[in-house]
Amino acid sequence: MIFEGQISAKALMESKQRKIKTLIIQKDKRSKDIGYLKALAAKEQIVVKAWPREQIDALANSKSHGGILIEAYPRTHHPLPAQKLTGYLCMIDGVEDPYNLGSIARTLYASGCEALILKQRDWSYAEPTILKASAGAFERIPIYWIENEEELVNYLKTHQIPLVIAHRDQAKSVYDFAFPETFCLAIGGALRGLKATLIENSDQNLVLDYGREFRYALDTASVCSAISFEIVRQRRNKYETQ
Repeated sequence: MIFEGQISAKALMESKQRKIKTLIIQKDKRSKDIGYLKALAAKEQIVVKAWPREQIDALANSKSHGGILIEAYPRTHHPLPAQKLTGYLCMIDGVEDPYNLGSIARTLYASGCEALILKQRDWSYAEPTILKASAGAFERIPIYWIENEEELVNYLKTHQIPLVIAHRDQAKSVYDFAFPETFCLAIGGALRGLKATLIENSDQNLVLDYGREFRYALDTASVCSAISFEIVRQRRNKYETQ
């Protein structure tokens, strides 16, 4: 599997989520970032190769690689752990586009989300795209994979973790809800929404207030961003008043 660019390479090597085969750097290309990547590679005993630009272009999927490629193996899919996860957890469902998933991972990581929960699916073909779209965040954020919604519901009940969902029926405004220290937010796709299992087991439904009359749902990435940074605002206010 080939990943492109300095940001992706840095995330892959720093996070140590997967085995890396080779770091490929354009011949005669030098910079502080490249020096750092070479030092990481030496520390982790990763093979470093110097290739001409033409050879890198032939292997890369785009021209925006910046003279840096990484050959790496697929990332292991970890199930939910036996122990209790804490903090802001987020389950995302119904996202089909790798750019959208990358954008969501970027938002979640930047906003302090402690874990992303996804349903089992082979994203390996799109991981380079996801990683680049997420600015490396998809490799840095802990990800747990579930077979179905029932698995998540059982885990949350076992560990007494509240389930909060983006769903309009009987909902409270995001801006009127006080997010607890530990909870799981579930957001579905704009077209299909969330499965009945999550809706039936929700502890609180949330809705985003709009600035004008508008009947249509926002896309998943926008909803995720709005709610995540409301959580940031609430945490910031809480810490400032302590």
